[in-house]
Amino acid sequence: MKQLKNTTLALLLAGVGALAPMMAQAAWPTSDQVRIVVPYPPGTEPDILARDLGVHLNKATGKVFVIENRPGANAIIGTDNIAKAKGDGAALLMVDSLAVSTNPMLYSNLPYKWETDLKPVTTVAGVNLYLIVRNDYPAKDYKEFIAQSKKANGDTNAGTGGRGHVTHLGMGLLAREEGVNFTYIPYKGMAPATNAILGGETDAMLVGGILASQHINGGKVRVLAVGSDKRTELLPNVPTVQEAGGHANSIPTTTFALFAPGTTPDETVKEIQEQVDAALKTPEMQAAFKNRGLAQFFTTPSQTLERVQNDSKVYAELIPTLGIQPE
Repeated sequence: MKQLKNTTLALLLAGVGALAPMMAQAAWPTSDQVRIVVPYPPGTEPDILARDLGVHLNKATGKVFVIENRPGANAIIGTDNIAKAKGDGAALLMVDSLAVSTNPMLYSNLPYKWETDLKPVTTVAGVNLYLIVRNDYPAKDYKEFIAQSKKANGDTNAGTGGRGHVTHLGMGLLAREEGVNFTYIPYKGMAPATNAILGGETDAMLVGGILASQHINGGKVRVLAVGSDKRTELLPNVPTVQEAGGHANSIPTTTFALFAPGTTPDETVKEIQEQVDAALKTPEMQAAFKNRGLAQFFTTPSQTLERVQNDSKVYAELIPTLGIQPE
């Protein structure tokens, strides 16, 4: 009998030992497939980020990560899809966090309420914005651009990626901080807005680093400053807005963040954040960020939430000054 008890105990301990590796594994994801919804077209920065992240999360978890592009309506279509999804960790949103915070001010009948229908997970990347001007624009640097824009008193045309787009809000912030006025020309996306400045239809606009480097190297535009606290490795010859003689906060940095459905348990959100952070710290992801001129962020869910809330306060004051009425 004693021998039988010892044998039973040994089998139980062996069973616990066999389960230990399984118990040590991350609880997320519990499903075989995870959707990452990107509310922008394929080939855009958040789409590339989501696909890179999906590859590394697949390696780490062995689960399938599917990228779904659901563009349209200033990210509302894709965001609403996740806002209405089950909070089981099988659906995530990769979105410009500024769209989350400002869309309630731009649209009067949103189909979701982000404060309750979404849960911030982590900020994935920061995109430094660069102020570019058409190649034959008379100002040679940032200070001259501001001086000439003040003299023009509203006649400087600022191209944007659309009404309420980050490039629209960013140029509005620059105007407020520097005490100038622009005439805003909204286009249906960054591609036509970029074509407009290349063709001389507009004077200035804000763009991300890859777009800026492509066209400055081709001699088609000039880059005057970058909204960053230090020069970027992508374009090291471009001064920060403060170095160029402007106000430090004149050009914002936009961020792409992950959100989960609002009903997702906090412990699951934390699991996702930890897995994503581990993926972002891999040498491959760090190299990809460097090559595309992106800043890496490692934020907790509460820190991500705080950024969205702070942006809401800043742009709640700015948007009315731009004459934007909710649709």
